[in-house]
Amino acid sequence: MKRVIAAIRGVGVDPSDIQTDYFHVSIVYMPNQPSVIDYYVVTKQIEVILKKVSKFEDLLDAGLHAGANHLDGAEFRTTELRKYRDEARALAAKAAVEKAQDLAQAAGMKVGKPLSLSSYSYGGGSSYVYCCGYGGYPYGYANGSQVQNVVQNVPGRSDGDAQTTVSLGKISVTASVTMTFQIAQ
Repeated sequence: MKRVIAAIRGVGVDPSDIQTDYFHVSIVYMPNQPSVIDYYVVTKQIEVILKKVSKFEDLLDAGLHAGANHLDGAEFRTTELRKYRDEARALAAKAAVEKAQDLAQAAGMKVGKPLSLSSYSYGGGSSYVYCCGYGGYPYGYANGSQVQNVVQNVPGRSDGDAQTTVSLGKISVTASVTMTFQIAQ
C-alpha cells in the first residue's frame, strides 16, 4: 500500500486527495483444524481524487505497477455541479411555465399566479458527467411534464484523443420541477 500511495503521489496527486476508504482483516484457519490460524487476509482500499482528468491513465498505470490489484470503480464529476443544477432548475421552471401557458391557451384559459413549487435534483457522478435538467408539472387544471437537459464537455480531453483508452464522454445532471398554477377563464 505504501508503494501504491507513493506511485499515486508521483503522478501529481495532492496527499490531501488520497484517503483510506476501506480496511478489512479476515482470518483463514488451517484446513481440518478450525481453531488454528493459517493466515490473515488484509484488504485496504483508498479513494483518490484526481483533479487533472488527463492524468487518469497515468494514475491507473502507476497504481497497478506499484501493486494495486483491484479498481472498484471510477466516477467522473464536474467541479461546477452547483452551477449546472442551478441552470437546469431555471430552464425547467421556464419550460414549466411555457407548458402551462400552452395547455391553458389550448383549453381557452389563462395561467394565473403560481400556487406551489417543488424541485428534485439527481446526478453529478457515476460514469457520466452530469449536467442539467428540470421538468415541470403545471397542474391543478392542467397536467404535464417537461425535462430540460444541458450537457458539459469534459475539459482537457476529446473523445478522439488517440493517447487514451478511456472515453470520458459528457456529464449530465437531471432534475425536475413541479409547479401548481391558478387557472383563470
